[in-house]
Amino acid sequence: MIKVFITYKLNEDVTREHYREWSRTVDQPLASRQPGVISYDIFEVEGAGGDGGDPFCDVVEVIEAESWEAWQAVNEQPEMKEAVDQFFAIAKRGSIQVVYGNRIDP
Repeated sequence: MIKVFITYKLNEDVTREHYREWSRTVDQPLASRQPGVISYDIFEVEGAGGDGGDPFCDVVEVIEAESWEAWQAVNEQPEMKEAVDQFFAIAKRGSIQVVYGNRIDP
């Protein structure tokens, strides 16, 4: 299993309310049922620690998948095409960051 972390800012013309509705009704239901996806959690960023400046992102997605390859295949599923297109209209392209890794066991 692998954890995938995706962070991004919303486009200036996208309200948080609009994003929440899209996430609840389109993105989460579709992505969470794709092959290889174990869990799919979305977090709305409310603030930043440290110096108290603006957060570097508005949203953090935390996904558990069977493998990195399984997660990569999700966006290629025909059922996901419209949601992926909508995502790129919602998320600010230059802000999207994706990292993945495995838990360090204690």
